[in-house]
Amino acid sequence: MNTPVIEVDDVWVRLRGQTLLEGVSLKIYPDDFYAIIGPNGGGKTTLLRVILGLLTPCRGEVRINGSRDPAMRKYLGYVPQFRAFDFQYPITVREMVLSGRLGHITHRPRRYGREDHARVDETLKTMRITELADRQIQNLSGGEQQRAIIARALVSDPKVLLLDEPTVYVDAPTTVEFYDILDHLRRRMAVVLVTHDIGVLPGRVTRVACLNRRLYTHDNAEITPDMIEAAYHCPVDLIAHGVPHRILPEHPED
Repeated sequence: MNTPVIEVDDVWVRLRGQTLLEGVSLKIYPDDFYAIIGPNGGGKTTLLRVILGLLTPCRGEVRINGSRDPAMRKYLGYVPQFRAFDFQYPITVREMVLSGRLGHITHRPRRYGREDHARVDETLKTMRITELADRQIQNLSGGEQQRAIIARALVSDPKVLLLDEPTVYVDAPTTVEFYDILDHLRRRMAVVLVTHDIGVLPGRVTRVACLNRRLYTHDNAEITPDMIEAAYHCPVDLIAHGVPHRILPEHPED
């Protein structure tokens, strides 16, 4: 079996007297397209922050490539929730993506080199936004802005791409294209997708977990009623239409 690129072991998080995560454990493998779903406020973003080292758990640990060394987090690419970005900032797409290479510059003074610019060109092509390179990000559509954000995360050559609610402000046709791009990227890195919207999960997902303080999973791509009821604390009717987005068990005919 492959060695996990991310291991979360019995992580607990308490803030201001409230338990946000309770005994969460999971493993992400190099070939994973791992979806984490659950209600708003269930701890999904908190879990990402723990993995990224932005939040220290009160118990448990996170290992990247088998190591607890914080320096290993350079192998993680992160796309935060769409609203976390200020798209009115006067910067071009190329400049925004290039800023994702800062972590690779160790010498002083910190200047971008030929390799940095080459990686930007390659990443813009991967995300199909080469023609937008010199456009101001504030003048792009929502879907174009989202691809620019992902390009900024990819340009650092991560081993895992973490996405927090990436399609909230993107229309349906753009979402389909977005998942096509993610499927292509998964040949090079693991993908972890966090969302509260069960209906947007693509059929390419390899494993699904439900998170509401605790993590519920069967370590496969199927969402089962018992997982949903455990996470949402109530019965939920699951309906999915169309083969490309089938991650739920087939419904028997009446």
